[in-house]
Amino acid sequence: MAFRPNSTARVARITLAGDADRWFARLPQRSRDFVQAHVRLHHFADRARIYSAGDAGDGLYRMIDGEVRLIAYPSDGRQMVTFVARPGQWFGELSVVDGGPRPHDAICQGPVSLLHLPTSAITAHAESDPGFIGQVALIGCDHQRAALAHIGSMTGRPGRERVAGMILAMAVPDPRAPHPVLRMSQEDLAGRVGLSRQHLGVLLSELKDRGVLSLGYGRMEVLDPEWLARHARHGGG
Repeated sequence: MAFRPNSTARVARITLAGDADRWFARLPQRSRDFVQAHVRLHHFADRARIYSAGDAGDGLYRMIDGEVRLIAYPSDGRQMVTFVARPGQWFGELSVVDGGPRPHDAICQGPVSLLHLPTSAITAHAESDPGFIGQVALIGCDHQRAALAHIGSMTGRPGRERVAGMILAMAVPDPRAPHPVLRMSQEDLAGRVGLSRQHLGVLLSELKDRGVLSLGYGRMEVLDPEWLARHARHGGG
């Protein structure tokens, strides 16, 4: 991790001021001023771990570039990607609100740049502005609404539509590949779309045979996004 203090204020000002960030835009001016004054800029390498499940909470994070996956472990030997943080999104709010340990691993997918608002600064600010913790809780409300919307969109849809829509939504440009790439294990993808690992494997093999995807270890390259878009909307009929 590299820290560049001389660039933090400039990046924070450009990133947050007038930004489309829904949470920051809803804050009172006093809170916006506090956030801009106390965030710190950090850079992480691909696969770097920002924090681990069980760690003490160390504050809020706001994505600038890249992708961070929050991974939970619901049972022995299994893992589940519960949230994918992308530019403009905040994460890490739960441990700020309840003071409990981190419930996830936060792992970088590719190089990542983000802003960090430390717990120490939040705690000090909350002494004079107790309402700020409630404002932080709104980040969790946004995440919960997005999760419910995702569940609703998945319910009742055929497996092929769910898989096509999820891959299309989560694949991102990769400078090392000519097409968008989704870096995720098939087990994680199966959990995200509510299918068994075996059922997903059959669907992915079909997409590979059709020339829609190229499959590799922990990655799927989208060769035909138009096909995915058609089938994500209405099954391709």
